Amino acid sequence: MDYKKELKMNRKMTDVITEVILSSTGHGFPNIIKSTNISIKLMWIFFTAMSAGACGYMITESIINYSNYGVTTKTRILNENEPFFPTVTICNVNYFTSDLATKWIENYTFLYNYTNPLTNNFINEAISQSYKPVYQDIREAFGDSLQKLIVYCRFKSENCNHSQFEYFSHAHYGNCYQFNSGPKNLLTLISTEKEYGLRLVLNVSMHKDLKFMNPNLGAVVLIHNHTTYPSMVDPIAVSPKTETNIALSRTFYESQSKPFSKCDGKTNDVNSYDSEYYKIVHENTKGYSQTLCIYQCIQKFFIDECKCYVANFPCLYHSKSCNFFDDFNCSLQASTKLSEIDLINKECMEKCPLECEGMWFDKTISFSQFSNPMYEQSLSNYQGLDYVYSNKSVNSEDLAVVNIFYRNLGYVSITESPTTTVVSLFSNIGGIAGLFLGISVLTLVEVIEVLMKIIFIFKNKNKING
Repeated sequence: MDYKKELKMNRKMTDVITEVILSSTGHGFPNIIKSTNISIKLMWIFFTAMSAGACGYMITESIINYSNYGVTTKTRILNENEPFFPTVTICNVNYFTSDLATKWIENYTFLYNYTNPLTNNFINEAISQSYKPVYQDIREAFGDSLQKLIVYCRFKSENCNHSQFEYFSHAHYGNCYQFNSGPKNLLTLISTEKEYGLRLVLNVSMHKDLKFMNPNLGAVVLIHNHTTYPSMVDPIAVSPKTETNIALSRTFYESQSKPFSKCDGKTNDVNSYDSEYYKIVHENTKGYSQTLCIYQCIQKFFIDECKCYVANFPCLYHSKSCNFFDDFNCSLQASTKLSEIDLINKECMEKCPLECEGMWFDKTISFSQFSNPMYEQSLSNYQGLDYVYSNKSVNSEDLAVVNIFYRNLGYVSITESPTTTVVSLFSNIGGIAGLFLGISVLTLVEVIEVLMKIIFIFKNKNKING
């Protein structure tokens, strides 16, 4: 009796499954069941199996492509009528230039006899010594003042004045001055003409008794976005007796954040990362940079190990700089330990996320000779009210000119988008399943229907037995 009940229930389940398959929206399986001719039935089994295999393969490929997090890069050239002018940071290439620096450097000239003139070791040590707390109040007087360095300034065909410059202390060059530093009241341009850009005449002289320190004379110009820390920018050298023309074009990029790349889309938020180095960059600069953050990680390591920081790299911590006399052995040991423990990869990279957005300036630089004897005579004789350069004792051969302007007002925009999104992944799966098997989302409901009917059969069986 139990055997007959079991057989009857199995027949019911078979009938349910057969009924659902025969009414299924999938094309292959109903035809396998309906076919009475064995040859036709085998044909449908063969092609259904082939289609199911191809369908499975292509769906697997789609899922793998999605999990690879590939991106499509779009490059566009966009126009802008009145773009912001960049921040321009100007420095004398020599850290020490003044009369005071000449007297101060005499205390360390004995070291020069023990250093190779082809290296920068003596200059680096002198810079390091200048960062001692005892010299904090006079350090700025070692280099160029704004009035000495900027002889003449013109922007958009109008004279600019010293109030438009902001002081910046550079680790390598000392006293620097920023034009259009922002973030408020940023200047704009509406023309690509050289005469309409920024023109600077610079006095790059230095005291004759300091020339033994460095064979270079001139200035450096750092051109960057107002949110970029100047020390992170490659300098452009400006030579005496030379007019340097710098034509700019801009490129902005925006990368997809994790998991599509290693960058983090939240680096503009100071609270998004619980990292000491991350926060100190945000607190002391106008924009976050992973490179600057890594520098702070390294500097913190030296401060913890030697109670001083490396003066040749940007440091946002308040500490004394390492010097040759007091900290040489400790600095050397710390440098070795830094490499041994792989600090940058194991500590710094982990706590300094990579930003997803940024920009750079492409520069086209050309040169021409500046000045001649007759022009120098005219310059010396001029007594107009706009004559800023009043120190007649400086040799005119120490003058350098730089013109900065836009080559075009538009910019290049580089953006990324996911190659395969969730929507496109499901669209691909649906298209493949529909093409090969005629399956849709509603076909999956048919499977649920089968399961529900089987459950009902078991429930009815239990009621009868009860």
